[in-house]
Amino acid sequence: MPDSAPGGPPGASPGAASAKLIIVDDHPSVTESITLRLLDAGFAVLPAVTDVEDIDWALTPDVAICDLRLLPGLSWGGAIRHLAGHGCRVLAMSGVATPEQVLDAIEQGARGFVEKTSMPAEFVSAVAAVVEGRHHVSARLAGYILEDVRRRPLADGELGAVELGVVRAFAQGDSAVEAALRAGVPEAELHALVARVFEVVRRRRRDRRYRLTGREREVVRLVGHLGMTRHEAARELGVGEDRLSDLLAGVRDKYVACHPGESRNLAPLSAAIRWANELGILP
Repeated sequence: MPDSAPGGPPGASPGAASAKLIIVDDHPSVTESITLRLLDAGFAVLPAVTDVEDIDWALTPDVAICDLRLLPGLSWGGAIRHLAGHGCRVLAMSGVATPEQVLDAIEQGARGFVEKTSMPAEFVSAVAAVVEGRHHVSARLAGYILEDVRRRPLADGELGAVELGVVRAFAQGDSAVEAALRAGVPEAELHALVARVFEVVRRRRRDRRYRLTGREREVVRLVGHLGMTRHEAARELGVGEDRLSDLLAGVRDKYVACHPGESRNLAPLSAAIRWANELGILP
């Protein structure tokens, strides 16, 4: 990853002048700060929006830097999916997202994640990577990936020692150059390895054995987040209490599958509450 573009300010990307960036965030102070940071690095920045559905696609933004929690409007994975669906490369950012929300953003198409509180140089470097068609693995994202691998061991052929070594290097705060040296691979090859890591993360997240269905997420929202009784939740969903119990059992089974070592005797209600907290499910 280059430290600067030839003749440009530190952190600028060789494609900075031609790429059009848009910031999606509902905090004006944040968008102003990030806009100034990116302008200083030589990027062309379009007017910020607070909702992904407010983007004027006639302006053809190439890259979106998107907060994961947007109110009102689409948030979390839905916002990332909307942007990626329009052919926009996405860098997810947040100051409050849970590990599950960050990994869900990757599954929905984000090419990296950066914390809002990152140092300016790191933030610009993350944007530059996405502008150049690569991926950005922050130390926090790398840690989340390794924790997911620890909880749900990899299947044969998913990620090898070299790929995991690269992720561990990023988790320790190494730059791309340092990670490549540690892994003993050329930097050009490193980018392909990182792309494979993202591919595997997305495939694992889409495994139906672990992923809540839309109906199950609604049960988690009603019971785990809002604290409804089984009777209240069943009435809200328009189903019988027996059907609600089946849905809660599915929620529990998937929680246990995603958290090896957790007892299968875990109460379905407790699993719903834990899922609500981990997924950051909103009312």
